[in-house]
Amino acid sequence: MLRFRPGDGGADVSQEAVSRKDAAAPQRRWRPSSMISRLAAAILDLCLPRTCAGCRRTWLLAEEGYWCSDCTLGLGWIKSPRCPSCGAPFLDSPQSDDHLCGDCLRNSFTFDVARSAVLYAGGVRDRIHQLKFGRQLHWSPALVDLLMETCDWMKAFGPVDVILPVPLHRQRLQQRGFNQAGLLAAEFGRRLSMPVRFGVLGRQRATQPQTRLGRRERLENVQGAFAVAKPEWVRDQSVVLIDDVFTTGTTLNECARVLKRAGARRVAAVTVARVAPDGHVHGVDDPGDSGWRAA
Repeated sequence: MLRFRPGDGGADVSQEAVSRKDAAAPQRRWRPSSMISRLAAAILDLCLPRTCAGCRRTWLLAEEGYWCSDCTLGLGWIKSPRCPSCGAPFLDSPQSDDHLCGDCLRNSFTFDVARSAVLYAGGVRDRIHQLKFGRQLHWSPALVDLLMETCDWMKAFGPVDVILPVPLHRQRLQQRGFNQAGLLAAEFGRRLSMPVRFGVLGRQRATQPQTRLGRRERLENVQGAFAVAKPEWVRDQSVVLIDDVFTTGTTLNECARVLKRAGARRVAAVTVARVAPDGHVHGVDDPGDSGWRAA
């Protein structure tokens, strides 16, 4: 069960404020809207209980989130040791401290920080494919549950001004009917009470799917593919880019490059999953050939 409470900080409260709170408690306890919400949630749990997004067997109440405790423990969480800049996990040296990876030592990335919640494998990989290619849009809140676990980077990054999804080209958008990054960004922003903007960053050139390209080909594929249509929304702002999977970071990096060129002060790149570094399979298949097909 995954929970995140933005703003939990233990702020000081005066005795007068506590007294006012205590005096008002009965009125809040019996507010009709609150009672109706709890009743509606109970009826929904009874009539439409959800199954765990991982094992698809365990039944969960709405307040328990989308992943059962066993599946939560079994997810490939990306934790230390990792690169403090781009978030790359160091799977070869699990006892080491956090340190910059080779890409970040060479200043390969334009974004200021990147984080991914889990490795691109197993149930998470399947849910992402079902969302993107099977039009199973109901999986987006379950994936955002994982995104919420990446929020530790915000302490160093500072206040966020705007959240942007990585855009699709209009042809791909018409073909698919939705942008999965847009669904994730909208839910992520709603949970954190942060503004999400659409149409600010656009994909002005159709590109080949990145999944089967080498690193150099990926760089060439996305070069000049993105543009900022509304620079006034990003000028001198701290921006968070949202996408589903971090593979080599070339797409996110190109987005960050054009945002910085348009005047963005800082850019963070946040994804649900990340493909494991070269040489580490860990159940991760080629993102373009997961073995899953839409029915």
